[in-house]
Amino acid sequence: MHLDAWANGLGAQSLVGLILMCRREIPGTVSLTADTGWEFDRLWSNGRRASARVYFDEVVKPYASRHEIDARFVRSVDKNGVELPDLGDYTAKVAASGNFKGLNIPMFGSRKGRVTQRCTDKMKIRACRQEARKMGAKTMTIGQGIHIGEASRRVSGFYLYNEGKWSIYQTTIDAYRNEDQDGKTVRVKYKKPIKWLKHFYPLVDLGLNRNDCQRMVVSEKLPYIISSECDGCPHKDLPRWERTSPDVIARLAKLESQFNGEFFFTDERIPLLEAIAKKQEKRAANPEKYKTEADFGCENSFCGI
Repeated sequence: MHLDAWANGLGAQSLVGLILMCRREIPGTVSLTADTGWEFDRLWSNGRRASARVYFDEVVKPYASRHEIDARFVRSVDKNGVELPDLGDYTAKVAASGNFKGLNIPMFGSRKGRVTQRCTDKMKIRACRQEARKMGAKTMTIGQGIHIGEASRRVSGFYLYNEGKWSIYQTTIDAYRNEDQDGKTVRVKYKKPIKWLKHFYPLVDLGLNRNDCQRMVVSEKLPYIISSECDGCPHKDLPRWERTSPDVIARLAKLESQFNGEFFFTDERIPLLEAIAKKQEKRAANPEKYKTEADFGCENSFCGI
């Protein structure tokens, strides 16, 4: 069985993909929303604030059902078939343990550098692939909602061919092999194809930017989630932190303090409340630099879309 699906991150860009699928303008019968369990503080375009699950149940699921699209809210499972814990709970557990090597989110280190980002692979990508296999898919082509302005840094994989107006890419993973270089064995990183998976970026092919996507969702009389990243995502910039509710920021500041000054949620590498204030001071001193909100900082095409 071949499955054509859409990776629905619940942001405006993802909603455009769902709209295109419902209009039968892109291939697909299934919309997959991967649940991290740390997306409670979502601000909607209509001013409402609720969790990703509430938005899925009240907006995405009914809209998809009206157009005979199968919308699923899915969670990754481990090798024993047990659902992975909420990402926020897991991060708090790592902080409390004092052994920070288990961190999965890309927090900023006190001596520069960042934690390797594992959360997207474990909680987003794996969930969609596991669900596809559970549905019986032997092969899958999945659409992803990055827009034209993000294409230069977020389009990934090997270009294969055009299918109608869509550019199809071979999905890959990072892998390593040993090579002999001047008599020495060197471990070399390369992109390994995942033979059963392909993907495409319809918003890029259509030349749609973020504002285009927002207008299109509004024209469909649907609210959209303004920022769809996890509550504690270290890729948040100042506007995204300012959209975070004060009580969530307070909880995150308390969580951050448990890392004993070794890891931080922002690139200021100081406590969260101080970091937000410092970024606001920088903006006040140079407002032109912050006039346009930056696109989501993560290069992975499953998050923040």
